[in-house]
Amino acid sequence: MTDIDHSDAPVDGRVARRERNIENVLDIVIQMFAEESLFPTMEQVSQRSGLSLRSLYRYFPNPGELLEAAVNRHRELMRDAGHLHRIGQGPLDRRIDDFVAMRLRLYERASAVYRAGLHNAPLHPPIRDWVARARDDFRNQFELQFNPELSSLKAADRQAVLAAGDALSQFDAIDYLRRHRRLSVSETEAVLRSGLQALLEVDRRQAGGG
Repeated sequence: MTDIDHSDAPVDGRVARRERNIENVLDIVIQMFAEESLFPTMEQVSQRSGLSLRSLYRYFPNPGELLEAAVNRHRELMRDAGHLHRIGQGPLDRRIDDFVAMRLRLYERASAVYRAGLHNAPLHPPIRDWVARARDDFRNQFELQFNPELSSLKAADRQAVLAAGDALSQFDAIDYLRRHRRLSVSETEAVLRSGLQALLEVDRRQAGGG
């Protein structure tokens, strides 16, 4: 009779339990970001999650690694939320509408983690790099979505319009409108749409001699 090797079963169970614990901890950190706890301590996370402080430190040797892991998990969860279908194609009005709707939808879901990233970036280089990449990705997306208009401009004008449109549609600007100016989502949508139309309606501006 052949002996059955059960040695992998408990190991697999421990690995699965460890992964569940880690995901639960990271989800709790993300929730704490949304509650304006932008740098939750290990003690706070341990208490909130029910995981012992010793176990938490075994998974994450320091608070910086915990924050970085939470940011990375959220980025994976949001991977498809900022996708634009048929990017750069279709009439300008529709592309503006699609772009503004997507960027505001993403802001509502991801702004808390972005604010936590800004708060912690000065002391945590990996998080600082993530913030920089996110801003670059947003700029690249804007450039691709409105390439037909941008490519019709002279080089200096193109750079100016690209910079202005990028600045208007970054999370930093949306956060200012939503949180500091206290505009509603629909009011913020109107601001972004009007601003982008003014910047990108190249044919109308050129027809007027601009």
